[in-house]
Amino acid sequence: MNKLTMFDYVKETPDVLRTNIEQYTTLVDPLMKEVQQKEIKRILLVASGSSYNACYCARSFVEKVSSLEVRIITPYTFTYYENNIKENDLVLVLTQSGLSTNAIEALKIIKKKECRAICLTGNKNSDVKDVADIVIEYGVGEELVGYVTKGVSTLALFLDLFAIAYSGKTEYLDELKKAADLNEEMIDQATNFIQQHYKNFSSMSWVYSCGAGANYGTALESALKMGETIHIPSCCYEIEEYIHGPNLQLTPQYNVVFFDGNDGASRRVEQVYKATRKVTNRVYLISNNPQLSSDEHVLSLSDTVSSELSPLVYLPFVQLLSYIVSNDLHSIYQHPLLKEFKAIAAAKTENFVNYDGDD
Repeated sequence: MNKLTMFDYVKETPDVLRTNIEQYTTLVDPLMKEVQQKEIKRILLVASGSSYNACYCARSFVEKVSSLEVRIITPYTFTYYENNIKENDLVLVLTQSGLSTNAIEALKIIKKKECRAICLTGNKNSDVKDVADIVIEYGVGEELVGYVTKGVSTLALFLDLFAIAYSGKTEYLDELKKAADLNEEMIDQATNFIQQHYKNFSSMSWVYSCGAGANYGTALESALKMGETIHIPSCCYEIEEYIHGPNLQLTPQYNVVFFDGNDGASRRVEQVYKATRKVTNRVYLISNNPQLSSDEHVLSLSDTVSSELSPLVYLPFVQLLSYIVSNDLHSIYQHPLLKEFKAIAAAKTENFVNYDGDD
């Protein structure tokens, strides 16, 4: 039996999203029980890597629907610098593998403060079970590839669904279902778009990913995925921050990807996109802006969702671009000296299994 690839997990995602939406009350019930006896004013999400990015993908929607403040912080910063937990905080540590050493250290800090150590993970039988007070699975199922895709989308969705359950605003469920359908459409459209621009995408030497609002999370994940798979310098910027310095190093060889939320900021995204096209033709925009419908560097779909949910629609583009290019170029293989790096500073516990064979 062949090993599943990133592409396989991307294709699995729409159906998993739909299933989780249909079963959302059961899915989020363990977390709902944690908040029933407590007044919540702020959600503190402690996460790194793709889990961190998924939190940013969900943050705008969660704040809008729940009326709660959401703060996102890395486990390292939480552990060593910023771990002031307030009485009305809901603190969640998120790690898909359940084997991240920094997440485990963050859980230990929470317990030292005599607070409830809650962990959201893709595997409740992983090492976090030995530290957390409660381990809650967020509905990703199995994903063995280290360059996670399905896990990002399902984690963002879980946080969205929790906001709906917490607020009782079930009218948002239909738009989540629409986002799942558009996620599936994006898989086909993105695959074609990548092939259309294959010469450019397969010859990237460095790339910027730019987004704002919820799509700052999309841009974060875009930068991370391309960096860790294609092995090129890959940076993320908020749309406007990109033109306050990072743009000054642009040349015709630069690659830039913009994510438009199809909202009140779209006009500014269009301006920045067009300005960048004056310097390099290796520029791409994910948008349904009708003013750009004839632009072959713009990827559009048949419909849109609110900007707060657009990451659920856009993530397949990021994931497929990273997979297709890295798979074709065989670029995921790490330099041999990375083994020495990991022996000194490991990111995972000793129980981590590398199914990718890339080291």
